[in-house]
Amino acid sequence: MDVFARKTLVSEYLCKAAGQQNLNETVDIFETGLVNSLATIQLIAFLEKNFKIKVGLDDLDRANFNSIQAVCDFLDRKVAVSA
Repeated sequence: MDVFARKTLVSEYLCKAAGQQNLNETVDIFETGLVNSLATIQLIAFLEKNFKIKVGLDDLDRANFNSIQAVCDFLDRKVAVSA
């Protein structure tokens, strides 16, 4: 899956999880209260399933998941490692 397709899928998922039509890719979904801890766990499960990655304990940093851009950057790093 290319970078654009990943970003589109992540954006669609986070918009749905946050109950928003669209989100700026850099908006902090935690600071704005758009998602909670349960939604974060669901996001991680979504990423593992759809992108065939494993989110390890070392990856559990809020900075990896706090925006669309942060998630995409995280995915780029995980995909590069597994390639």
